[in-house]
Amino acid sequence: MKFLILLVLTSCSHLFYYPTRFTYFPVKKYVTHVEDIWFNSKDGTKLNGWWMPSVTFAPKGTIVFFHGNAENISSHFLNLAWITHEGYNVFIFDYRGYGASEGKPNQTLIHEDALAALEIGYELYLKSSPEGKFIVYGQSLGGAISMRAINDYKFKDKISLIVQDCAYLSYQDIAFDKLKNHWLTFLISPLAFILVSDEYAADKTINNIRNPLLVIVGLKDQIVPAKFGKEIYKHSKSPLKWIWEIKDGVHSDVFAYHGYKYRKKFLHFLEDI
Repeated sequence: MKFLILLVLTSCSHLFYYPTRFTYFPVKKYVTHVEDIWFNSKDGTKLNGWWMPSVTFAPKGTIVFFHGNAENISSHFLNLAWITHEGYNVFIFDYRGYGASEGKPNQTLIHEDALAALEIGYELYLKSSPEGKFIVYGQSLGGAISMRAINDYKFKDKISLIVQDCAYLSYQDIAFDKLKNHWLTFLISPLAFILVSDEYAADKTINNIRNPLLVIVGLKDQIVPAKFGKEIYKHSKSPLKWIWEIKDGVHSDVFAYHGYKYRKKFLHFLEDI
């Protein structure tokens, strides 16, 4: 039992963050224009992001992209790089400890990173596409981070759309789900509610957010099961909200597979909101 408790303590500490410094895909091979953006988190930690402007002359808007829990922006940028050819700018950044960003990740400090990224993203939006849409796209862990940060963001009323792709509201709930579904940790899975902090979880603040909301879930997602995204949709008080249930979808694959039909659907969706 002592071994299991130690295992849970270790697992809970590292369950949400799997940063790497490795470069997975050379961005300039896939994106026509990209600019390194260096900015400071609220505590002064230096963070790195990439600004990928639209290749069209009249950008339709700017997307601030909060990526998932593993690797870094050199792999995640591919999820939305395609949309720069469709009239949208993308700003993607690495949380502390990921890629070229300094520091080590934890829930409290990543919240500060998120607020700083929203501010930089909004500045880039105002410079490039002030007449267009300002969109915050959160994928997996990035959904949880972005949704909570939006609550504390001073210009949240300027956000045209929030996207939650294969995301969740509570760190405790997702940790409990993972532990209870493993034979080795099933019996002590309730410890997730003690060992994992929900101080910066979005479940306590989602009621304060009224921005238009799009929730995307993969019905075959084994990493963040669809029930977690459906909870976001259920608890949102936004007067404008939509949910896409991807029948054959796994984790965060909405724009990568399915014959690219959801790329077209997303573009039409952005035109209509």
